[in-house]
This record gives sequence, structure tokens and C-alpha cells, in this order.
Amino acid sequence: MAIFAALLTSSAMFTSCGDDDTNNTLPNNDPVIPVTPDEGEAMSPADQKERLETVALDFMAQTPSSDFDAIGNLADYIKDTYVDDYDWDNVGDWAEDIFDAARQALGTTTTETETEHYGDSSYEYNSIYTNYKAVLMASNFTGHFTARNGRWELSEADDLRFIFPNQNGQECVVRLETSGDVKQVYAFNVDDWMDYDYENSGDTYISNDYYDRTQCTIGVPEHIVVTLTQNNSQVVRTAIDIDLGSIQDERFDISKNNLTLAVLVEANNGYRFNLSQVAYTANSKAAVSFEMSKNNSPLITVATTADVHDIPSCNVDAFSSENFDPDDYDTDNTNANNAFVKVDVMGKVQIQGTLSDVRKFVDYIEDADDNSSNESLYKSYLNQANGLADVNLFYDNTSTKQATVSLEPFIDESWSGSTYWTMEPVLNFYDGSSYSTFEAFFNDDDFKSVIDTFKTLSNRYADLVGEHIDW
Repeated sequence: MAIFAALLTSSAMFTSCGDDDTNNTLPNNDPVIPVTPDEGEAMSPADQKERLETVALDFMAQTPSSDFDAIGNLADYIKDTYVDDYDWDNVGDWAEDIFDAARQALGTTTTETETEHYGDSSYEYNSIYTNYKAVLMASNFTGHFTARNGRWELSEADDLRFIFPNQNGQECVVRLETSGDVKQVYAFNVDDWMDYDYENSGDTYISNDYYDRTQCTIGVPEHIVVTLTQNNSQVVRTAIDIDLGSIQDERFDISKNNLTLAVLVEANNGYRFNLSQVAYTANSKAAVSFEMSKNNSPLITVATTADVHDIPSCNVDAFSSENFDPDDYDTDNTNANNAFVKVDVMGKVQIQGTLSDVRKFVDYIEDADDNSSNESLYKSYLNQANGLADVNLFYDNTSTKQATVSLEPFIDESWSGSTYWTMEPVLNFYDGSSYSTFEAFFNDDDFKSVIDTFKTLSNRYADLVGEHIDW
């Protein structure tokens, strides 16, 4: 399913030259009840190859790399002039001063010990932490930095801006704004090594490393906006809306707390990347909605949901710890049920998939792999996996499925008297032509124009960021 979606939609960021005609057909990412085509409605594999090729070429034609030439040129100039070779010491000192001012000693120490034994000798390694806490708020990080003579000059202000000229001498401004309620989240620790000593007592050798550990709590604002303007005209605007729900005691526990997030990126070339919803209800529901559009015409939309449960208690600060180990958490029953995903390309092609039990599906696939030399068991596990999944291909926002996706067993190799099996995703058709493997359907000959266009235009997009793709 991932391969299939990628073949249809991966050109979202690497595309070709062409007209900028827009498509006004609005995608529909609501779930549909698949209907088997009546006689005469079923499209042949050849017709579907032609349709998919047309859609892929149309998508690439509507998103030429030239759309991003101006933004790419400005980004290159900013990187080459103000990132790679600029003096950022003043900015670093400013941030360090604000961080130090936010630190407060907790009056406690913590010792972590590891002991190793070699023969009659033992070695004790102690990490001794003096504990501090810092509450880092966006409202503390304010000031206007102006690019002058190879360095950033700071002036006092009530917001944060970086001001600099572009390649044409026009003033550019990067500005950070925050608003709304602020919720505090303990996010990570900063450890600074301070000293070391060593001692031994008989056959016991002890080494001590001393650290200052700062427990960093982040003030997460409800709204964050970052804008880049050029000559008083907006180039790119990113707006982030965050709702952390009923977080308590500065701890975000993924088993208990809810999260809603939305991110909108708008560029002055008409493109919008709208992550309109990332919604997580603890141990209940997870959902994501995304749309890429140009001049208000949707190009790609994605919607996915799942019912999640039995996620163990874990605070987000654990993920940033050097000692984080997923095996320390009981995930034996963690699962997602009724998983749903739908991808829509310009309202012309839709892929919809459901998976009733993610854990069982993965287990059946692993069980099949473990029995690759036993034909009956291998096929049995694969059939059970397929029974949990329902992936269909539609066109033009109809409910008539023109192909389904499943995993089919194939002989991999035979040696020493044993036959080994493997699985491949296949497209199943309704015109009586049975099925086709992905490799055979999306072959280099039938999709040569799409592949050649994709390669050429991927390189054009790569050129915008100074990269090279070795095909």
C-alpha cells in the first residue's frame, strides 16, 4: 500500500515543467463504502495504466520546479550569506544569558551508579548531578537582530526578529510571534560536565563525574506564527496551533494526555501545505489530515485515523533521555484497531485502505516469514493477514473500486530439497484479468514517460537546494 501510494504521490515535492492550469475538483477524504463494478464498469489493466499515467503527468505539470525558483534563490542566498559564514556569537551569548537567568537551583543531587567486576576487583562509575530547573518561555527570547558587517547586532524589543538584506539589497525580516494560553511541559534535560575525581579502596576503584543537570520546562503557546517577508511583502508564513488539553504537573503522559495540532504553511507562489489536524485522544483515537494545494486547488489530500489502546504510561521527557529504552515499557497489548487511510490525488485517483487490527496483521506477516519453507502454514498466515486488510483503488471520487490490493505468495527459491516462499503486493482487477504484481503493473516500459519526467524534474528540484540525485 505504501509503495502504491508513493508511486502515485511521491512527485509532490519533485515535479516537472508545464502549464499552471488548476483543477477545481475538490477531493473527498471521507470514507466510502467500496462497491464492486457492474459488468461494463470494470476498467481493464491497460485502461488503468493509461489513467494513472495521465494523472501522474498532470500532477507534475501543475507543480513545475520553476514555481519555487524565487524562494529557492532567496533561501540559497540566506544560507550562503547568513548561515554558513556569519558570526552568530552574539546570538549564542544572548540565548545563553536568557537560559542562565531562567535556571534555579533545586538544592538536590542525584547519583547514578554503574558497577563492573573483573576477578577480585570492582569498578564503580558514579555520575553525580546537581539539579537545576529552567522554565523557558518564548516571551523571554525577544530582541531584534540586524545583520551588519558580518555579525548580528542586537537591539531591545518585545518580539523576536532577524533583519537582513537579500541579494538585491531589499530588507528581509524573519519574525516569531506567539499568543494565547501558555502551558508548561517538562521536555528534556541539559547536562553540563563540571569536574571529575578518582579514588580506590582496596580492590574497589571509584570514579566520579560531576554534572550540572538542568531540567528544562518549555512554555508551549497556543499559537505560533513565523513569517519571512521581503521588501514588506510576505514570502512564507507558518502558523502553528497547539492544544495540550488538560496537562497537569508539567508532565505530558502519552497514556493520559490529549493533543491537537495544526500547521499551515503558505508561500507567495500560491502553494499551501495544510496539516489541518493532528488529533490524539489518549488511549482512544488518533487522526491526521493533510492537504497540499496550489492557488486554492487541492493537489494531494491525506486522511488517516485509528483507534489506539493500551499505550503504557510514558512522559515525553523520556524520549530525549540517553537511557530511553522502549523495552522498559509494557507494550505487549498496545494496538491500533480500525486503522483507516485515504489518499486523494487532484480528485482523480483515490486510494483507501482499512486495517482492522494492526498488531494481528504484523504478527501474521512475521509468522509467515518464520514459516517460509512450509507452504501450507505460510499461505495460511498470509490469508489471515489479508483478511484484516481492505485496500482499494478508485477514480474520480466514485465508490466503485477498480482494483484491490492484497499480498500474494510466490516461490522465492528452492534448494536442498526445500522450497521457500515470499510475498508481493498485487493489484486484483474486476474485468476477468485476475491480478498483476506491482512490479509487473508499474513496469519501466508502460510508465517510461512518468519515470523519465519524474527523474528529470526531481533533479530540477534537487538543484534548487544544491543537491544531486544519483539515479
